[in-house]
Amino acid sequence: MALKFLRFSLGLAQDPTTRRIWFGIATAHDFESHDDITEEHLYQNIFASHFGQLAIIFLWTSENLFHVAWQGNFESWI
Repeated sequence: MALKFLRFSLGLAQDPTTRRIWFGIATAHDFESHDDITEEHLYQNIFASHFGQLAIIFLWTSENLFHVAWQGNFESWI
């Protein structure tokens, strides 16, 4: 069973107070109302993006380690 997030009240958009500003900030990050995705799908996207970021970090680290090892002077220490 897929759970849907609650939607923000559109009546707040017509409010003349500062709630309208907070409403604008909150709805900019309300992915569920923009895309109609479920909570489970949102967490899957976040999990996948974290693995993508980790892949980039490990690729960058491995490149640095490779070049340090390639240009190292290990033989001169033996």
